[in-house]
Amino acid sequence: MLRAFIAALVPTVVFLYVVILNPQNVTFRLSKTHAYSLPLAAVVVVLVIAGFVAGLVLMAGSEVRGAIRRAKDKRQWKREGKKRGLFHAALAWWGLRDWEKARGALSRLLSLDGHSLEGMVLMGVVAREEGKLEEALSWHRKARRVTDGDPWLLSQMYRDYVATGEWEDAWEVLETLSSEGKPSQGILEGMMDVALQMGQVEKAVSIQGKILKSVPKEEREEKARAFSWRLYKAMKTIGDKGGLYKIIKRDPTFVPAYVALSEMEEKGSKILDLLMKGCERNPKALVLFERLEGLVLSQEKPGDLIGFYKKLQARYPEEPLIPFLLARLYFSLGMYEDAHKVLSGLSEDVLPVVFLKVLVLGRLEKGEEALRRLSEVLGKKMGLMYRCNVCGCFSKEWREECPGCGLGGTLFAELEGIGGRV
Repeated sequence: MLRAFIAALVPTVVFLYVVILNPQNVTFRLSKTHAYSLPLAAVVVVLVIAGFVAGLVLMAGSEVRGAIRRAKDKRQWKREGKKRGLFHAALAWWGLRDWEKARGALSRLLSLDGHSLEGMVLMGVVAREEGKLEEALSWHRKARRVTDGDPWLLSQMYRDYVATGEWEDAWEVLETLSSEGKPSQGILEGMMDVALQMGQVEKAVSIQGKILKSVPKEEREEKARAFSWRLYKAMKTIGDKGGLYKIIKRDPTFVPAYVALSEMEEKGSKILDLLMKGCERNPKALVLFERLEGLVLSQEKPGDLIGFYKKLQARYPEEPLIPFLLARLYFSLGMYEDAHKVLSGLSEDVLPVVFLKVLVLGRLEKGEEALRRLSEVLGKKMGLMYRCNVCGCFSKEWREECPGCGLGGTLFAELEGIGGRV
C-alpha cells in the first residue's frame, strides 16, 4: 500500500510544481516537424491518474505474489508435516520390530521426497534388521550422496560394513567420524576392533592405550582386562601366536592366553618356560599348573617340577594350593612320606586335602587313622573351586570367561573350607 501511495504521490508533486512554473500550454515536440500543445492542467490530471493506476497495479501485484507465496508455504508445511509423520511412524514400527510396516511408511515417505536423508538411512537400518545387507548398504550409499558427514548415517554404514565383513571400508568410515573432532571412546573402541579384524595388532594396541588414558584411574584396571579379553578372542580366532605373547607381555595375569598358547604349542622348551612364568605370576591358576605338570612328567623330569614347586612355596608361603599340588605330585610318584610331611602343614578343613591325606595314610598302612580323618569331614561343604577375582562368582571348573560377570581370565582356584571360608 505504501508503495502504491508513493507511486501516485511522486508524479503528482512533480507536475504540480511544473504547472506552477508553467501556467500556459505545454508543447511536446516528437520530431522537428511534429509538435503538440496541451493544457498543462490536462497533462497533470493524466499523470496523476497514471500514477494511481501504477500504484494500484503494484499493490495488486504485491498482494497476488503474497497470496501465491502463502499458498506455497502452506502446501510445503503440509508436505513437511506429512513427511515428519511418516518418519516418526516408521521409527515407531522399527522400535516395535515390525519391519513390514516400518518399510511401508518409509516407502510412502520416499515417494514424497526421494532425497529424504532420514528416510534413506532408516530404510537401510530396516533392511539390515531383515538380513538384507546389500540392500542396506545400497540405501546408505545413496544417502551418502546427499550428505557425506552426517554422524547417524556414518555410524549405520559402519554397522553395515561390520555385518558384511568389509573391514577396510569400516575403518574408512570410522576415520571420517574421528576427523570431525576429538573421537569418542566408542569410536576408538570400534577402530580397535576393526584393526584386530584386519590383523593389525600393533595398531589395535596403540588405540587401546589412547582409550585407557581417558578412563578414570579407578576404572582403568577393569577396562584393561576387558580389552585384553577382546584382544585375546581376536588373536585366538586367527591363531596369532605373536599376538597372544604380546597380551601376556602387557598383562602377565591373563591366564587364557597361556592356555591358548599351550594348546597351540604342546611341546618344546619355549612353552615350558612360558607355563612356568605363568604359574609364578598366577599362583592360583590351577589350570596352568596342571598343564605344566602334564608337560614335565611327559618328559620324565619330575625332579624339575618338585624343585619348581618348592621354589614357589617359598615365594608364596601363604598360598595353600602350591603345597597341595606338591603333595599330590609326591603321591603320584609314590613318595608317600614326603606327601604326608607336606600335607601335615595344611588345614584339615579342606576336603581335597583330607582326601589326599586319607589316600597317603592308606598307602602308609595307617588305615584306621585315614578312616577317622575321612569321617570327620563327611557332609561338610568343602571342595576345590574356581572363584572370579572381580565379581566373586564360583565355578566348579576353569573357564576362559566368568559365568557371572562375563569377563575373561578372572577365574582362579580356591581351597574352600568349613563354613564357606575361602
